Amino acid sequence: MKRGDGTLPCCLVLLAGSFSLACSLSAGWENRLALAHGSGYAVPPGMRELSRAQAADGGSVQTGRTETGTAQKIWKNGATTTARYNFINFNRDRLGVSFGMTDPEFRDYMARYGYSDRETADLRAWREKARAAAWARGYASGGKPAAEKAMDAVAVEYDTRLRKLLYQRGFALRAGNVVECDMTLVVKRNIPVLKPLALAFQKISEDRAYGAEETVGAVLSMVQTALHYKLPPMLEGTFHTGGLLPPAKALLSGWGDCDTKTGVAASILGNWSGMRLVGVAVPGHYLMAIRRIPAKGDMFVRYEGLEYVLIEPAGPAWLEPGTVGRNTTALLDGSAGYTVEPFF
Repeated sequence: MKRGDGTLPCCLVLLAGSFSLACSLSAGWENRLALAHGSGYAVPPGMRELSRAQAADGGSVQTGRTETGTAQKIWKNGATTTARYNFINFNRDRLGVSFGMTDPEFRDYMARYGYSDRETADLRAWREKARAAAWARGYASGGKPAAEKAMDAVAVEYDTRLRKLLYQRGFALRAGNVVECDMTLVVKRNIPVLKPLALAFQKISEDRAYGAEETVGAVLSMVQTALHYKLPPMLEGTFHTGGLLPPAKALLSGWGDCDTKTGVAASILGNWSGMRLVGVAVPGHYLMAIRRIPAKGDMFVRYEGLEYVLIEPAGPAWLEPGTVGRNTTALLDGSAGYTVEPFF
């Protein structure tokens, strides 16, 4: 993690220009919208469930100022739930956006996130039954070597089925049998879901003649200050969440933690073509970074040889791109380091 020094190699200036062009708020912007792009609970035996980020303070509350001119209203009208967020952006303009979903849409949406103990228990029961049948068939046809080979095939099929289940629900099985939310997958899935919200920000930007930086700032300030900071549970009954609210649920609930808020911001911003974002994970915290040339004093990370300016969505501090909280700075500079994963 570094700070910008204001010096820009020529090749990076050209890249910065192409980025600004791709994100500029001209009359033809609509054509540039990307169309689709604890303890105390059980996890499947042999697997360990990991929360992406559960920092109690969001990593940013000690730096910057907290906005007071914000409000949220969430209401139900028939079969539709709507959330209205009023906030102040970095220009000190008072802005507002709304997002809604019908009950059937929300049920279909939530069916793609999380998994239950029953589902993994059923999968293990299938494995034990398949192992017994495979051993019997294999031993009858070729003795112990054939039986062991048949058992290996069952193990491969079980692993395939488990990974498929986790993928369908927004999770990934990592090295060491660690299960965690797949942030890259969650963001990509939610870009089209949050397109209506991206269009609302586009309309604001067109009406107020905002540039790309101001539009990014509007999205960021909304997520930082209008969405309350709260830790999602790792488990809801027997339903595993991974400690993450999917972006649409976060918006219709009015809250989220650092990785949840990062998912919301990235899913909105991903609707503009030319946008390049990465997630940045440090122990106990999660944030993001945007591909642009760092201005003097901006904090940034490098990914595949290019600079990405850090963005701190957690809030409730009001922090512009390039500025992160003191806790986050310490984590980024710590001996554990950080990992970067591209959203798109």
